[in-house]
Amino acid sequence: MNNMALNKSQAFTFSLDENRMFRLRLFPGDKSRQPLYAINMTLGIGDTTAGLWLSDWPLLDNIREYIPEAMLPRLPENLGIALAENALEPLINIAEHGLASKIKLQSLSAQQNSPVYTLPLGFELLEANRNKPDPNSTHAVHGLLMLEEQLYPMLQQRLRLWPSDLNEAWESLETSVFLEIGQIALTIPEINSLGSSDVLLLENSRFREEGAIRLRVNHNLYCEAEISSGDSNKILTIATGWTTMADHDAPNSIDQLNKLPVKLSFDLGQKTISFSEIKQLRPGYVIDLPHSLPEVVQIHAQNKQIGTGELVEISGRIGIRIISLFGARPSN
Repeated sequence: MNNMALNKSQAFTFSLDENRMFRLRLFPGDKSRQPLYAINMTLGIGDTTAGLWLSDWPLLDNIREYIPEAMLPRLPENLGIALAENALEPLINIAEHGLASKIKLQSLSAQQNSPVYTLPLGFELLEANRNKPDPNSTHAVHGLLMLEEQLYPMLQQRLRLWPSDLNEAWESLETSVFLEIGQIALTIPEINSLGSSDVLLLENSRFREEGAIRLRVNHNLYCEAEISSGDSNKILTIATGWTTMADHDAPNSIDQLNKLPVKLSFDLGQKTISFSEIKQLRPGYVIDLPHSLPEVVQIHAQNKQIGTGELVEISGRIGIRIISLFGARPSN
């Protein structure tokens, strides 16, 4: 949960009506801070419960229309819950829309250090009134929301819609992407039987005719692209969005391991680009390549280079003649 919240500290601003506006920030939660909050309550979120700790009540004006806020804990439980729900209804409606779940106030107290709540989420809610532009008129509420573990998948899905902060240091880091002209799947015994000068024919390769390749980030994430010639260099144009290939199920025995297909990919080298540029890759995006591509093809398995080869053409089909495999080279 804290990992998700780390890059979600960008504020989310919303209005309740023409005068009142709010700014919500999320932070990694710290359950040890529960005793520091003056207010605590138990919520029902869908079919689960959650503990909520607050430094102060939000929408104080709404609460004070019914009763001074300090009197709420002294009321009979059912009456206090009804008044609090009525006063906080505009915020509850916003929260229900954001979480796509029904929210009910179950109690005006919450159990500290409950083993039921395993996911802490911290937040700051800043309330302002357009009719009161004085900065001192803003009302800040700090809080901690403790959730049951079964809410994690739903919350993870909803947080994907939350704007993420940019991490400039991360964006500038570079990684290698591979220019894959084709791949084949062989079993381990078949790979072990390969020797230098053996030729592997590629299935459905359109590299010769169309310059079609796959731009591969790792062994199961790639996008389709095309290589063409520019005025002074080669140009790589992205043709599709990202595609993920599913891994095979893990084998249960040695016999199954020997029958498990291993994907060998054949690459015309690789190019180093930043994570920022990877995020920009979409159909139509253009990447400059060297004028001449390497003549030696790299052979990879699980993104680890295991050999080299050279392009050949046999009966109109493109193939790879093995030069070396697992360090072994042909003898002179």
